[in-house]
Amino acid sequence: MYHPFIVGEKVYLRGLEKKDLEGPYFQWANDPEVTKYMFMGLKPNYLELLLEEYEKSIRSNNEVVFLVVDKKTDKPIGSTGLYMINWNARSAEYRIVIGEKQYWGRGYGTEVAKLILAYAFDKLNLNKIWLGVNADNLLAVKSYENAGFVYEGKLRQEIYRNGRYYDAVRMSILREEYYSREKRRK
Repeated sequence: MYHPFIVGEKVYLRGLEKKDLEGPYFQWANDPEVTKYMFMGLKPNYLELLLEEYEKSIRSNNEVVFLVVDKKTDKPIGSTGLYMINWNARSAEYRIVIGEKQYWGRGYGTEVAKLILAYAFDKLNLNKIWLGVNADNLLAVKSYENAGFVYEGKLRQEIYRNGRYYDAVRMSILREEYYSREKRRK
């Protein structure tokens, strides 16, 4: 493992490094299957833009970004993080991309979500983690539910992709809900 920060059963999370931007990370945003339900992918990915976002992210106190790496192969398979951290409200937005398609539908996304939730509640002392997801991305919605996120509401025709408008679903999990779920597992 190369500089692991959070270690799970199948994956580990490490800080995103500048050299990662030119690897598979760069191509995920250009893959129409990966970005089918996302805001990302509306225009070509540019290394300069990634570098700019990377520099902004490492200086920000309101973002924590990780590379998701398969433990067995040491292969980067996605990225995840907490964004728009509001330290007063103790909340943050959760985002994830599993860019390597052979890892889809195999529980990797759920494991990553659980690792991020443990980090958010145990290390950062946050109270609420929320996300937005395309309502038609049923695999992602199921993964978030498996991690403990609950439905908050629907944003009608929020996303325009693939020649049509999609509804978005807002989901969240509160600190007390997370600890209640964890207590039941033990």
